[in-house]
Amino acid sequence: MVKSAPMRNHSIVIKPRRRFGARLALLVIFALAICLLLGFGLILPARLALAQENMLGLLHSGIADRVERTYVDACVRIEGDDDTYAVTRTVRTITFHDGTSLSVTFSSSPTPTIAQCSG
Repeated sequence: MVKSAPMRNHSIVIKPRRRFGARLALLVIFALAICLLLGFGLILPARLALAQENMLGLLHSGIADRVERTYVDACVRIEGDDDTYAVTRTVRTITFHDGTSLSVTFSSSPTPTIAQCSG
């Protein structure tokens, strides 16, 4: 049987226990940040795309050129309304320094316009 006896000229050091609360709080904050980013991806996809493009730029030696072109893709009429509505489309093409390119297309919801629709 082993007996323990206090040692002379040595003080007993009691280490404080580490708290798990700080780690849990950081984990919750990180999870909320991820959820917010995913939520903004559904609400504001153009904003999230810019962040994703820059992340891809890190993998492809940086972004060499970014061209954004917006045009009216369709002109529609809604039943019961005499106004015309335009659907715009934005095509963003990113060229990376390693020669690859990425093209992202965004379409808008119909908005009132003064454009003349044919047909």
